[in-house]
Amino acid sequence: MHSSSVGATIANRSSTTEKSSGGSYRPSIFASDSDEDEQERAKAEKSEQLEKEANNKKKRNLDTFLEELKRGQEQREQGRERSVRSNRANIDDGETTNLYIVNLDPEVDEQALCMAFAKHGPIGSVKIMWPRTTEEHARKLNSGFVCFMDRASAAKALDAMDRTVLNKHELQVSWGKRVQLPDRPIFELDMESSEQRLPPTGHPFNARLPRLGYSSDIGGTQSESNISEVHVSRPAEPQLVQLIHWTVEQVIKHGPEFECLLIARKTEDPRFRFLSDYLSPEHVYYRWRMYSLLNQDTKAHWHAQMFFMYDKGPIWIPPPKVDTSRLLHGQHPTASAPVVDEIDEDQAYAASLHKGLDRRARKNLEHRVRKVRELARGPIAAAMSSAIEHAYAAEDVVDVVCQSLIGEESATPKEKLAKLLLVSDILHNCSAPIANAWRLRDAFEPQLRRVFDSLTTAYQRIDGRLRAEEFRRRVLGVLAVWDAWMMFPKETIHELAASFFQT
Repeated sequence: MHSSSVGATIANRSSTTEKSSGGSYRPSIFASDSDEDEQERAKAEKSEQLEKEANNKKKRNLDTFLEELKRGQEQREQGRERSVRSNRANIDDGETTNLYIVNLDPEVDEQALCMAFAKHGPIGSVKIMWPRTTEEHARKLNSGFVCFMDRASAAKALDAMDRTVLNKHELQVSWGKRVQLPDRPIFELDMESSEQRLPPTGHPFNARLPRLGYSSDIGGTQSESNISEVHVSRPAEPQLVQLIHWTVEQVIKHGPEFECLLIARKTEDPRFRFLSDYLSPEHVYYRWRMYSLLNQDTKAHWHAQMFFMYDKGPIWIPPPKVDTSRLLHGQHPTASAPVVDEIDEDQAYAASLHKGLDRRARKNLEHRVRKVRELARGPIAAAMSSAIEHAYAAEDVVDVVCQSLIGEESATPKEKLAKLLLVSDILHNCSAPIANAWRLRDAFEPQLRRVFDSLTTAYQRIDGRLRAEEFRRRVLGVLAVWDAWMMFPKETIHELAASFFQT
């Protein structure tokens, strides 16, 4: 019984483990490889699905949070705007001429704002509240004030400009707090002459920052620049132009003291307002004209390139040149009669530069030069002053001085050295703000070789060795000073020194 039951049990086990198809033996307690792969894939898909759901939930939460922040910001802006409107409505006292403008495009500056509002009347002041904080920069909108000279113009501008579009932004205009008005408008459109006065910028000579760089005038670039520019324009009134030219000539002739005296005595004279109104276009033209004449320009011809008048200052842009060739041939495409009058005046001025010394002036200069015989300061200063005074005839002045130094064969070495110091003193004062003084340097340069040949001859005739070396030391000292002043090209200085060293 025992053996038979055991055999039956084994038979039953073998029958249950065998496949019905008669395949090989495989225990049922082990799972197949395909089942394990399916389970792994199912776990991975479930994990990936859970991760996606979590990410989508995070994104939805972040979007919801950002939308809530945006709605809150808009509500605060609307509340602030309602509060500002309410306060601005209470500011109108019936007399204010100041307008408050919001929703300004960041590209709109004071000039653009004046151009938009000035058609309704003269403007007394303008101000844009430029962003300072990070929050203000993020808003990308500015606000500002435009103050008119009278209430009627301000009311007209308020009705016309409120809800209008400027640079694709709808303006919101309301009354602003009353401010003190200037004596005269800073910006006004003259419909007949189209003359414009720009608002003050706070920079010297009312210089303003350009939106683009120097364009084709300097470097050919169009990049942004932080260097302010002073644009020089010629006044429209010919009488004012002539007055400015006369003032410039007198200041150059008599020095800055004359300008101070003129300002003090002509305070109440509106014709001379350009001397003290430093932000006016007339004063800018006055300063440029003086600088131009002191730098070898004439009233008819000047350099049109941009330049820096002083270090770390704004860049100056001269006015466009007048086509004198067309004017002189009777063609007047863009010019008016006052411009032709100015051309005639400039031609007369240029012609006066080439006139020589008359007999009386020449004799007076020769007398002063002859008195320079000792190394004394007084005679040298008197002769130098006379030479600078007659600088309009630079060639004649140089001829008198050089002939006195070269032509006197019997002159002592001390006299020649004294006249050399006179030449040096004249050259030193060529940069003085005196009309035509600069022409003396150009007239002296071609005569230097003759002068130093005469000095070499005088040196060779000196008997005593010590006196000869003293003379030589003083002459070379003058050349060293000229080299330090950069009075002439280095090649010229070195050539003169080499010729004198060879003696």
